[in-house]
Amino acid sequence: MNRTSRINRRTVYKSGSVFSVGPAASRYIVLMVLAVLSLLYLVQSAQGSDKAIELRNTQKSMTEAERVFDTLVIQERRTRSLQTLSESARDQGLVPIGSAPPVLEVAP
Repeated sequence: MNRTSRINRRTVYKSGSVFSVGPAASRYIVLMVLAVLSLLYLVQSAQGSDKAIELRNTQKSMTEAERVFDTLVIQERRTRSLQTLSESARDQGLVPIGSAPPVLEVAP
């Protein structure tokens, strides 16, 4: 054998599996797996941000409802205290300023 025939001859090795992947194909497979994982990450983060926005809006609604409730409780207490004061004044025999007080006449 001469030297040129030995250089041009390729040695072919048979693998044990039917399916074999070369270096170029493995790069594309790795890139595809990374692309799919990146897409899944983006979908999950978008869903998470949607849920966060929904939660924030719900919390704002709850805060507004609590503020309205507190305002109504304060108004109810004020009304109740005014009624209590009016009843207390009436029980003591006091009359409003604008009305004429009853006059007692004493006979001589």
